[in-house]
Amino acid sequence: MKAFLALSLLVSFIIFFTFVEFSFWESVSLAFSIYYLLSFLDNLGKKICVMDLAVIMASITCLAVPVLFYHVYTRDNPLARLWVKYMLVPSDEYFQFATPAVIALSTGLRLRLRKGTEASRNPKIYIERVKKVLSEKSSLGLILIATGVVSGVLDFLTPKSLQQVFYLMEHLTFVGVFYVIYSPNRYKRIIVPSVILLMIAQSLATGMFGDMIFMLGCAAVLILIGSEASFLRKFLISIVGVYIILIIQSVKPDYRKKTWLENGESGADIPYYIQLVTDRIGNPSKMFDPDNSFYMATRMNQGWLVAMTMYKVPNQFDFANGETIWQSVAAAIVPRFLWPDKPEAGGVANIHRFWGWEIKGYSINIGPLGEAYANFDVLGGILFMFVYGFFFNFMLSQILRMAEKRPTLILWIPFLFFYAIGVETDLLTTMGSLVKGIIFTYVIFRAFRTAFRIDL
Repeated sequence: MKAFLALSLLVSFIIFFTFVEFSFWESVSLAFSIYYLLSFLDNLGKKICVMDLAVIMASITCLAVPVLFYHVYTRDNPLARLWVKYMLVPSDEYFQFATPAVIALSTGLRLRLRKGTEASRNPKIYIERVKKVLSEKSSLGLILIATGVVSGVLDFLTPKSLQQVFYLMEHLTFVGVFYVIYSPNRYKRIIVPSVILLMIAQSLATGMFGDMIFMLGCAAVLILIGSEASFLRKFLISIVGVYIILIIQSVKPDYRKKTWLENGESGADIPYYIQLVTDRIGNPSKMFDPDNSFYMATRMNQGWLVAMTMYKVPNQFDFANGETIWQSVAAAIVPRFLWPDKPEAGGVANIHRFWGWEIKGYSINIGPLGEAYANFDVLGGILFMFVYGFFFNFMLSQILRMAEKRPTLILWIPFLFFYAIGVETDLLTTMGSLVKGIIFTYVIFRAFRTAFRIDL
């Protein structure tokens, strides 16, 4: 399989560079994007490759989609010019940073850090141990699901200071689903689809579908551990998955316009959503028409935010030389009551620091790639992305090591690394969510054991 992956990388590069006549760096970027996707599909079921999703996201949003903007949505495109969404730095300048940086991220994430234990060589052993632990705890998943659902209701009633805690507790719903899947609960065929429907209903009510897609992606990595599915089957399923994501992204602008603007607030309108999806399926050309797909492409182009950062730093704003990195690390560890004015997650601070913009009422974020460049320039930024990937690789390896003694920790990996796979948010969010998730998981394990004498 390694030979096939290497051949796909070479052939893809030759096709893009020779026949499509993209530039050298654009061809390299697209070839590596295809390579990472095929490599992920090969690892799916064989390894706990949840962090490979971060590489996939980075390669799509920071490498593949930007190529589209260098050739379709250029400054000559009326929509790109109207909304200033064309790439503001030359193609080679952008990809000479972005492509090595994504490769460095992947390298850091994929370094083998643990000695080859039996479980690391055959991850199916983790799942077998989980099933053994849960064999006499069929109701445990239901308890977690109920806790999550109740927390989701109380989230709207709690003071702002406690909303983060209840938000984390709300996600126990999805952790509980994994407990149900691997337990002998006879109602699992009802419980699991019901929770999935709950996720869909929440997405329709808020118009926010990213969390659902990311969570399902993480879940697929876990559920398929030990799967005997062939590479071809996984490839065909991934094509269907990509098509569904494209449909969701395509209808999202129209759906949000109706549910957000006409109602004055977010709210589900299921018949209208079904109408939009049916229309896209019946008229697929609407998804790929350059004008109709502009919004979708813009939403997926994290590279524009990175390019804007490269355009402004250091021409208008100085490199931060690690300032925002150390602040993010400290803010991820130190609670707000000890540091009341610590930076807020969501990108506001970085947009102000590196762009000079004051944003209110919406969120945009330069992401880890943009923050790496804005702090350390090209070479330093590439090196930082390796360290960044290595950090999450190390954390995952430590959790897998602990899971050898406490097998059910495996079921918490999608919850713990949910935000870590994102490339459209800041370091404070990705690192902070992991640190908070680990602390929260420890507290929940202790609380259930102390208060209810339940060993999760």
